[in-house]
Amino acid sequence: MNRRDALTFAGLLGAGWVAVFLDSAQAQGGSLVRVVLLTGAEVVPNPVDTPALAVVRVEVQGSTLSLQGAVANLAGPFRDYTRDPVEDPLLNARLTSAVHLHRGPKGQNGPLIQALRVSPGPEGRSATFADRVELGLEDRTRLLRGELYLDIHTAAFRAGEVRGQIQIR
Repeated sequence: MNRRDALTFAGLLGAGWVAVFLDSAQAQGGSLVRVVLLTGAEVVPNPVDTPALAVVRVEVQGSTLSLQGAVANLAGPFRDYTRDPVEDPLLNARLTSAVHLHRGPKGQNGPLIQALRVSPGPEGRSATFADRVELGLEDRTRLLRGELYLDIHTAAFRAGEVRGQIQIR
């Protein structure tokens, strides 16, 4: 994240919240912490022109991936999969929110790993989210290769309004 993006996001969410995300060094206990910026320019297959921006603190400790994030300025409310389901009923049952962790290299879409727990803002165009994911060996390998990503879906952009690749190295 560059300084301009951080200052913009600070204005949206408050400087104290952003300070949490800017610590991208080693965390206590040997875990690794990185920051991921989600933008419309990263959406696949078609980039999205949106003022929305999300910042996610990613912490890796062993096989546990901990995610904390915030998003603001979404074009509309989060996609509601109970009212706007995907075609696969088994997948739809796993879509408990519109904030997702997926497998897939940069520039490609991939399968869902997990929908994250979300606390929407009162206006429905912002949120905070946090979750922990236990990664199997295959997904730990993908994480190290930069082949996991986060995306956020809205009613305005059903296929995704913002996306960001998790880069550990």
